[in-house]
Amino acid sequence: MSSAAAAQPTLLAWGETFPLVDPDAKTAIRTCIALILGVAILIRAIGGIKTSKIPLLNPAKGFDLTNWDARKNFGRRSGELMQEGLAKYKGQTFKVMTESGEITMIPSTLANDIRNESNLSFMKAVSEDFHAHLPGFEAFAAGNRSDDLIQIMVRKQLTKFLNKVTEPLSEETNFATELRFGKSLEWKAVTIYPEILDIVARISSRVFLGPAVCRNQDWLDITKSYTVEAFSVATSLREHPNWLRNLVHWFHPGCKALRAKGARARDIIAPVIEERRKAKAESAARGEPPTFYNDAIEWLEEESKGASYDAAVTQLTLSMAAIHTTSDLLTETMLRLARRPDLVEELRTEITEVLQAEGWKKTSLYNMKLLDSVIKESQRLRPISMISMTRKATGDVKLPNGDMIPKGTRTAVLVDKHRDSGIYANADKFDPYRFQKQRGTETDNTAHLVSTGPASLGFGHGQHACPGRFFAANEIKVALCHLIVKYDWKVADDATPEPEPMVYSFSLQADPAAQLYFRRRPTAGLDIDSI
Repeated sequence: MSSAAAAQPTLLAWGETFPLVDPDAKTAIRTCIALILGVAILIRAIGGIKTSKIPLLNPAKGFDLTNWDARKNFGRRSGELMQEGLAKYKGQTFKVMTESGEITMIPSTLANDIRNESNLSFMKAVSEDFHAHLPGFEAFAAGNRSDDLIQIMVRKQLTKFLNKVTEPLSEETNFATELRFGKSLEWKAVTIYPEILDIVARISSRVFLGPAVCRNQDWLDITKSYTVEAFSVATSLREHPNWLRNLVHWFHPGCKALRAKGARARDIIAPVIEERRKAKAESAARGEPPTFYNDAIEWLEEESKGASYDAAVTQLTLSMAAIHTTSDLLTETMLRLARRPDLVEELRTEITEVLQAEGWKKTSLYNMKLLDSVIKESQRLRPISMISMTRKATGDVKLPNGDMIPKGTRTAVLVDKHRDSGIYANADKFDPYRFQKQRGTETDNTAHLVSTGPASLGFGHGQHACPGRFFAANEIKVALCHLIVKYDWKVADDATPEPEPMVYSFSLQADPAAQLYFRRRPTAGLDIDSI
């Protein structure tokens, strides 16, 4: 070693010497290190005192004070860990360290008990998980307004006007399916998820923005990409400590892209809002009634009652909520139907009979009972997540089993009853008639796609159950009517017996790379586009 190198002080491993450091200073350094380690251990211990009775499934090992290894490994071991937790704790509350921090798993048997608990907030959990305080993630903050603007609009307006939007949904679905799949009678291969995503984006935009904007390609590109990228970027950002995210997001390429999409969304939506407001003012000045638009732009204007809101961000929130889950469930259902041509024929018969008798109405979709059962069974076997009813405690909550959930705790309910053989016969088997057979029986209240409960958590449960699930159910049904009446579908000869999801963390996503074969059916029977 050169004399210059030897002159440089070097910090060696704990317990070794510190060259060129005064002996008293060595002691001080060791004392400081010991103090830092002690404080860190104390902080971790204190953080768990209030929930110490609730066991942690995957605690940190050794000197992993930040739980880095547990967080890092959770994404790829989530399914294994959840099964381990269910087996080990058998219906008890337990905690798990995830990539975004510690979450307390509440048994699904308590789902009814906590479904309307006011101290468990869904939007607080969403805001924290998806960094709603950061620029670019405003769409996750829009649902957390004190006036519940979006939730009230969906419940009062979107659900109320379902009968009036069913026909426009069909019109736009006709346009979208013709655009994406065409009229060729020859078999063609297609990666199904991107096509479904585009169709859902188009038909959702028809209801949210009206016919003038719903085919704006820039807007469609933004809503599709923002929906997909926001979830991915949010997950990526969770890899950094909370305090560091406030800095990292300024340099993160994905965050930059989200901010740009938000700005572009405002450029598209703001002129539409301004034009409508100006037209209404001019009508009022002439003493004439204003033009009424049957879309979410109009409904939000009405429900806001003059209060300020970011119209573009609100539309992104609506699109994100509708597109992500609806595209996933529709894709999953198509992947299952493509494996069952006989079932598709039964569905075609049901659709034809109902539409010929009733036309495009909300009640028509309700009366497609086999179709409803098929979709619900697809969701039962492969919900979009291993957990549901994600919440953040805004106050201390005592569970019926005696466990205390302290304020600030993040909680969720495991979706384990979906495959419970004590509830569902042959629980691991796809039975398209399962819920159809329950109609008119004592379990009819849980037989519908939009029904929620401990064994049916695909749309959540209780006061925070997805308020847009009625619209989503109608969207999926209208899309399926067009897709299976107008086209034949099949899988490749070497395809797996059942579709396999893409798993990461708690997410159970329909395989985005899955391929199907399709062809246009010769014109015969029901001309669905003319109804």
